[in-house]
Amino acid sequence: MRAGAHLLLMAANPINRGILRAVLERPLMLEEGRLYKVSDGGREMLFVSFAIERWLSSAPDGPIEFECDAAEKAVEALAEGWSATVMHVLAREPLSLDRLHDAVDDLSRRKVKRHLVAMTAAGQVEARTRADGETVYAVTDWLRTGLAPLVVSARLERRNPMDGMTPIDALDVEAAFMLTMPLLELPRELSGSCRFGVNLADDGSAELTGVTVRVERGRVVSCTAGLDDEADAWGTATASDWLDTVIEPDAKRVRTGGDRWLASALLSALHSKLFGIPVA
Repeated sequence: MRAGAHLLLMAANPINRGILRAVLERPLMLEEGRLYKVSDGGREMLFVSFAIERWLSSAPDGPIEFECDAAEKAVEALAEGWSATVMHVLAREPLSLDRLHDAVDDLSRRKVKRHLVAMTAAGQVEARTRADGETVYAVTDWLRTGLAPLVVSARLERRNPMDGMTPIDALDVEAAFMLTMPLLELPRELSGSCRFGVNLADDGSAELTGVTVRVERGRVVSCTAGLDDEADAWGTATASDWLDTVIEPDAKRVRTGGDRWLASALLSALHSKLFGIPVA
């Protein structure tokens, strides 16, 4: 599983959420002198559950209840599509099944098709017919907003690492930006380019990766892998600081430069789109 997927599935389990809610409300005494309370990690797990529930409420065919089969299938499709890098590849452009299979590493054509079927049934991917008759698969806006629960889950994994969890890598960074940037709504006065860099090494060593975003009259027209040195604006931070900035309305930990209005507007719009509270 890739970053965020493991704890996403744990947080989506109604039993896990029910236990955390119950113990949060009333700490549990299992034996004399031992009182069990919800830890900070448990509280964050509840926040992941909240992000999942919020995402499910915006499903294209109407709200999906957290504790139902449709919710389980939707979250599984999201987590597995992310782990299989199907989301990463389709973030770049719509592709046919054959081209998607060629682009996804270590997966048989049958498995790639299985992911597409699950994600299409869940409303996360849609089939489109091009003028030449070729069928291609494209991500939906609902799948794009599914980055919100993945982001909070990835932050929890980063704060509370467990065996088998995978750290955020360059492919995750690029896909996250490519999926979310087209959703943003900006003032029409804004145009220009901005590079967003993420330092994957929290120990201070340089391990910078990211994307360059281009905006024309308030609309994101492209988001490409790589950091353009000629961009009008820039923003950079460690992966942990990026996660905090995107999630928390007051955690402005991304350093910006150049056209700071453009960089700040993109950051504010990203937070607002995924978590619903505009950054002041």
